[in-house]
Amino acid sequence: MADEKTATMISSIPLSNNTVRSRIQDLSHEVKDTIISRIGQTKFSLQLDESTDVAGLAVMMTFVRYEFSGIFHEDIMFCKPLPSSTSEIFSMLDAFFIENSIPWNNCIDVCTDGAKAMVGYVAGVVARIKKVSPNCTSSHCVLYRHSLATKKMPVLLKQVLDNAVKIINHVKTRPLQCRLLKILCEDMGALFKSLLLHTEVRWLS
Repeated sequence: MADEKTATMISSIPLSNNTVRSRIQDLSHEVKDTIISRIGQTKFSLQLDESTDVAGLAVMMTFVRYEFSGIFHEDIMFCKPLPSSTSEIFSMLDAFFIENSIPWNNCIDVCTDGAKAMVGYVAGVVARIKKVSPNCTSSHCVLYRHSLATKKMPVLLKQVLDNAVKIINHVKTRPLQCRLLKILCEDMGALFKSLLLHTEVRWLS
């Protein structure tokens, strides 16, 4: 058991839900303000991606890539519930930019999954972004291209991929195997020391 002095010190530490929540909010606001101040002064690119959370709510995740102090950074700019139409998606982006005084002219590229809702010639999100930032280019996420291309791969290559997925899953689900793999990679001088789980990609719209 702890002595009385230690017990008094522990009891003085605020651990209520409101205290913890307030601290988390302060940290998130500080990170947000730092990112906004950086991208407000330099060129940046956006990555738009739809996802679904554990409650089944569709959300729009917006990532930003920019250069700061000679180093490229990638951060989550915001994550909000996904609107029902592309015009609302752009309005959500535009409102965030206006609220935080981020100039659209600093946006030089937009990367999406290539879905029609995103890249439609007239009403797509990319088309609307190009109206407010004429010099902005658009690109199709390379990972989506690779994953979609593998869906029609030859049988022999598909077998190789399936075997690779089984091996990766075998390693990732066992902490000891992960540690041994890291040691092996370090001994071999490999650039990467961990495995990523295989993820299926599909069109969302």
